[in-house]
Amino acid sequence: MIFFLIAALLCILVPSVWLVRLRLQARGRLAFPMGDTPSDLLRVAYLRGGAGRVVDTAITAMHADGRLTVQQGKVTVVEPVAHTAVERALLRHCASWSGNSLRALRREARRDPALATVDGSLVKQGLLLTPAMRRLWPRAAAVQVAGLVTGAVIAVVLLFHPAQRPAAPATLAAAAAGVVVRVVCRPRKAKIPRTDQGEKVARELETFSPWSGRDPATHPAGAAGVLAVRGPAALTDTVLRKEFEKASGTRKTRSSTRRRSGSSYASGSSYSSSSSAVAVVGASCDVSCAAADTGGSGDANGSGCSSSSSSSCSSCSSSSSSCSSGSSCSSSSSCSS
Repeated sequence: MIFFLIAALLCILVPSVWLVRLRLQARGRLAFPMGDTPSDLLRVAYLRGGAGRVVDTAITAMHADGRLTVQQGKVTVVEPVAHTAVERALLRHCASWSGNSLRALRREARRDPALATVDGSLVKQGLLLTPAMRRLWPRAAAVQVAGLVTGAVIAVVLLFHPAQRPAAPATLAAAAAGVVVRVVCRPRKAKIPRTDQGEKVARELETFSPWSGRDPATHPAGAAGVLAVRGPAALTDTVLRKEFEKASGTRKTRSSTRRRSGSSYASGSSYSSSSSAVAVVGASCDVSCAAADTGGSGDANGSGCSSSSSSSCSSCSSSSSSCSSGSSCSSSSSCSS
């Protein structure tokens, strides 16, 4: 019976210590130096709203300075110039797809590996949980629950053995303490895996000057900065705000339709369609030139322009527009597939 007592205590204590250790690691660090650089803008967007917010922020930044336009749910690249890796990813998706849907572009860009750079930067600052912690924390919680159940069962069994009955209350007390640990140190169920410090910074961004500004004219990052902190609903540009709302609404409607149609194929089963955010956590548009970045990469499908050639875009609406070796194109043209 001594063996069972030791086993019960180990089942309770070892997973509980593991869970407490992970909870302490989730506190994060105490510094977030924020400037006015594009990388800061994207980190703020990711911290506040995840991968989707980063994509919307990049689209808004490019829209604000005229590098692309958004009209009637369609995106047109006017000037294929990118300042960040996320913007290069947007242009790459624009060049690779045959349509021009804002909804599809947002969905596909959220999955792009370029978002991993933003995630990694916040992890290094201690504002997001590391990928290892994101995996281990729920696993540790599950192991601890199993240990608590095992320890409690052994304690109840010991109650029925007079010789070991004095050890049963101690085992039950350890199990009770483990329950408290489980409640206090349970993993967060949140869209964005922030640390404690990350949660604090995310809240303070709403009041932290200059990021708290609501007026794009006075915000250091303009309309993109307002959206990064407060989301598309805070945009003062009514047309762009409605475009984002329409794109989001279309996705929800189609997802609901697919779920309903999926349930008719199998009884008791449901079909869920949802875009996967880059867990590091929506594709098409007309482009005036298919260069995905300032270095000039062409579309493999032939819808874009090669960086090493000076041939004209065969599908451009304006015959006088051509792409140079630097992957630039006339702002008045628009390539479509």
